[in-house]
Amino acid sequence: MVRPAVPADSQPGELDPAAAAADAADRRQAEYFVRLLMQNRRLMDHRIDEYQQAIAAAEADGDADAAGNFRRLSRLEQQDRQSIDGMLEKLRKRFPRRSRGEVTALSPRARLAVR
Repeated sequence: MVRPAVPADSQPGELDPAAAAADAADRRQAEYFVRLLMQNRRLMDHRIDEYQQAIAAAEADGDADAAGNFRRLSRLEQQDRQSIDGMLEKLRKRFPRRSRGEVTALSPRARLAVR
């Protein structure tokens, strides 16, 4: 559940510094996990490419058992990649990127709390 940045007893246009700081921390953590998941996805893509090359080499050598084993490994890696893609999609929906010009209206005290 998303915490509102404006408390119920505040005036319009006034932000709750604690909620704004929590939101900023959540965003930083989400950005960290997106970077981590993207790094893992790149490694998976690399391994899948290697498996495809190994499958081609095994087929060229007439080694059906090895080709089958590499296909199985490739399928497992592709399933893991789909899981990571799902996690990335959910993180991006939950924490959409802000445009560069978009600034949250934080008080000077709240800005110090999120640095």
